[in-house]
Amino acid sequence: MRLANAIAVVGLTALLAVTALVLLDVLLRSSAVLALRDSWPPLDMWLLEHGFDGLSDLYAPLGIVAVAACFPAMLVTRSAITVRFLTQTFPWRFREAFEAVGAAMLLAMFGLMAWWTSEYALDLWHSGETTWLLEIPRWPAFAITCVCLWLGVVIQTVVALRQVAVVFAKVEPPTLPPSVSEIE
Repeated sequence: MRLANAIAVVGLTALLAVTALVLLDVLLRSSAVLALRDSWPPLDMWLLEHGFDGLSDLYAPLGIVAVAACFPAMLVTRSAITVRFLTQTFPWRFREAFEAVGAAMLLAMFGLMAWWTSEYALDLWHSGETTWLLEIPRWPAFAITCVCLWLGVVIQTVVALRQVAVVFAKVEPPTLPPSVSEIE
């Protein structure tokens, strides 16, 4: 739980970095800054020298990491969107078996995503593909994404196995999982 939350903090930090880069990009393209660049040539030379045109090359890798880093925390807290209104009318074992099938399907989805992303990251690594303007290697962002997704597979495996155990429990469990505040 703590590891998943720490990784989510990394993801949210990446999201804040994307936001800051977008704001900086918008600011640098604003009419006030453009007018300042025309009236004060040293600023224009400094901006050209430091290459702020490549900010867009940083958005995609940071965005990918931001999203993937939030998956483990979502899985450990069982915060995925689920529709339970229909199954609440069924007997509890059937309801819990339905939840177990859903957990297994989510595990399969994360397993496929992790596998495909791993193959893509290896392809990027072998090809040496870089971003267009800054020529930053693309594989590190996808490698971080792979780690987050494979951690999600491990977490979802535990969640699915616990759900299968609930199906075979002797006593009916509570109808809904505990809220995130109760878990901590």
